[in-house]
Amino acid sequence: MISGNKGKVYNKDINVLIKEIRGDVLYLDPPYNARQYCTNYHVLETIARYDNPVLNGKTGLRDYSDQKSKFCSKRTVEKAFDDLISNADFKYIFLSYNNEGLMSLDTIKAIMSKYGKYACYTQDYRRFKADKDESRQIAADTTTEYIHCLIKE
Repeated sequence: MISGNKGKVYNKDINVLIKEIRGDVLYLDPPYNARQYCTNYHVLETIARYDNPVLNGKTGLRDYSDQKSKFCSKRTVEKAFDDLISNADFKYIFLSYNNEGLMSLDTIKAIMSKYGKYACYTQDYRRFKADKDESRQIAADTTTEYIHCLIKE
């Protein structure tokens, strides 16, 4: 069903964009690990930019050196996250993150709590296994998903 409501789409670093937008609810689902998402979404990036990039490698990746996320580095993730939350002009902020992420539960709680009333909800899930049991590098059979909630003051 088409509602007639209009939305906006942005193609910008979130830590830059957050200073230009405002609203009631902000839902965040950043990368949890060191794997750069831009390599997985290079086709969508090309569609969004409507350009003809020079492609590299067997899989035809576009150059993504200007798109590397600070959320994918243990060295930069905490500062990037704090900067994002501090600059967010939203009343309600929700963050989806899991127990295997680069930031710990305590780190997220400490950062979000600085900016208002914080709560966290958890749900355990059976871990997705793409590899065979004998070659698994992660021993856990479950993962815990966190929904962090902040009412910003």
